[in-house]
Amino acid sequence: MNRFQYFYFAIVVLAHSIFLNCFTVFPYKQETIDSRLLDKKEEVNLSNKGKIDYEFQNFELVLKIEGASFQEILEKRKILETKKVYYDYKKTDGYRQLDSDDKPWNRYILGMFADIGALFEWTTIPFRTISRKKEEETLVENIIKSEKMKTFEPKDLQLILRAENTEFFNKSPNSDTIRIPLTEIRKFFPKTNSIEALLYFGKERIEYQNIPVAEEIRKMKLR
Repeated sequence: MNRFQYFYFAIVVLAHSIFLNCFTVFPYKQETIDSRLLDKKEEVNLSNKGKIDYEFQNFELVLKIEGASFQEILEKRKILETKKVYYDYKKTDGYRQLDSDDKPWNRYILGMFADIGALFEWTTIPFRTISRKKEEETLVENIIKSEKMKTFEPKDLQLILRAENTEFFNKSPNSDTIRIPLTEIRKFFPKTNSIEALLYFGKERIEYQNIPVAEEIRKMKLR
């Protein structure tokens, strides 16, 4: 590539970047104008669910765990929605940066050409921002009936407690109530603000809780 070809190529790239990339068009709102049911059916599903309740008593974190299996009836509906998409436009980052560029040559010379390019490009904006319709299939699931089949014993569950990305409790409890002294948490994890509690049945995680402890530890310090 000789100098003339290189110069011509550079001019084309510069013109393209300045004259055609001053504005970007984006969808800012969608409106559903029509909805049609394509399919509807019911399915029986078995699922395992857990629950972790917590409270603070005498500067202890008291956890109560529960796990059970449920038989659920799911209603599945496939819906075809016709949506109207509305568009807007804004300046591109490159065009905005020219206004505050540290280099005067970029700010004034390129900025002038960019403004001219923006003027020409802006004439296309009314056509580029015309709202359009689109069709979209969605699958909606609702639980219409749920029946508890079996309650798990605490020994069938696995409770994991983490602080600062470190496990400090990982076992199958003998009771559905677990007590953790806040002094122990403060001793080993002085900077932690919260405790992660994860409940498993086998290899399946059935519940997760993020438990804030910072305020209770602060109260303990003031005692």
